[in-house]
Amino acid sequence: MMLGNFVNVAAILGGSLLGFIFKKKINKNTSASVFRVLGLCVIYIGIAGVLETKNPLLLIVSMAIGTVVGETLDIEGFLERMSQRLETMLKADEGSGLKEGFLTATLLFCVGSMAIIGPIESALTGDHTTLFAKSVLDGISSIVFAGTIGAAGVMLSTLPLFTYQGSIAIFAGILKPFMTPDLITALASTGSLMILGLGLNMVLDAKLKISNMLPSLLVPVIYFSALALIA
Repeated sequence: MMLGNFVNVAAILGGSLLGFIFKKKINKNTSASVFRVLGLCVIYIGIAGVLETKNPLLLIVSMAIGTVVGETLDIEGFLERMSQRLETMLKADEGSGLKEGFLTATLLFCVGSMAIIGPIESALTGDHTTLFAKSVLDGISSIVFAGTIGAAGVMLSTLPLFTYQGSIAIFAGILKPFMTPDLITALASTGSLMILGLGLNMVLDAKLKISNMLPSLLVPVIYFSALALIA
């Protein structure tokens, strides 16, 4: 279940090394173009996952209820406020390239739906596609960050990333024996729809609040748990 997590860390370390070596030759326009192309690939991954759903109605209800909960809790707003506080800390500590690289990279790599959905899919289904896609995205981002902010801080960000994603995967793995194939499929399809939304944000700047959709993953769990109790 940790394969995708290891690949993610390796991609960031490799990207940081490349960014350090070729920091004077990094073309930001090329990086932006490649990022959008990868967004198209993320859209494809999302669509492929959604097409495997066995209960479209449950998917729709899960997304609707989960988004209402997420908007009410304002998960996206919380993450943005946390980001702003980190930026304020960094500005107050001038000259600390190591700290800036570490905090900026950690925030980018850990905050997002792929960092949550990826480990869950890896643990429950053995499918590492989401984390592999995230690895490519993080690898490209680490090249840019290492070349502009500093490689050391970006490399250090792999420690909290591995711990964060690994903890999610282990927790999901512990619960796997209690999960039915239908529940796992429902979770995967719900996560895939959020991955699709992330791809649209990358390519079209759709401004979909993916983080506010994360509670949608709880709806299938509640639904199938209720069915089990009734049965």
